[in-house]
Amino acid sequence: MTEFDTDEKFDIRKLPRLDIIKPIDSMLRWFVFLIFGFVPVAFVARALTEGKMQTLQALIGLLVYFALFGAIYYGIKRYYVLDRTRNALFRTTRIFGSLHEKYVCALGDIACVAIDSRERTTKNGGSTGQFWYETCLILKNQRVIRLHRTFEDSYDEIQDAEQYAEYLGISCFNPRPGLEMKVVKMPDGKTGVEFCR
Repeated sequence: MTEFDTDEKFDIRKLPRLDIIKPIDSMLRWFVFLIFGFVPVAFVARALTEGKMQTLQALIGLLVYFALFGAIYYGIKRYYVLDRTRNALFRTTRIFGSLHEKYVCALGDIACVAIDSRERTTKNGGSTGQFWYETCLILKNQRVIRLHRTFEDSYDEIQDAEQYAEYLGISCFNPRPGLEMKVVKMPDGKTGVEFCR
């Protein structure tokens, strides 16, 4: 029987690679559902009421449509990979099990990790006091790589960003809600961020 040393602290830097896979933001899920779910159903319902389509045709059409939509929605994923073995950041696209990788930059080109924040607004543009967070990799040439296109709704984003920074051995700039993030040269000459109004 093998015994594990439970006193040994887990070291994320020993992992050969770190996949950065983010789920679609909950609000974007509703948008996807409305556009690709509700609209076809409304179109078919209207065609049925106007007599342009028979019930069996409508059911078969909707089943085929939702099967294709589900296959695409769950079969295609895009995410980033921090690969210590190859010492690089890759953008990976998985299409029905087939992987395609695109080189983005060397790990040494990443200056820091920063978390940008945006305030949620009401339908008429008013302030809500709630914020979304998005992790960004800041390169030494001041380029910003946003790790996912949608903002996360919780402080889990901060924990994830701190893990990426620990994995890379670089600094992490936590968000300052209500302030705008700007990439700047720090006094020591390194690239970093500052938050200002």
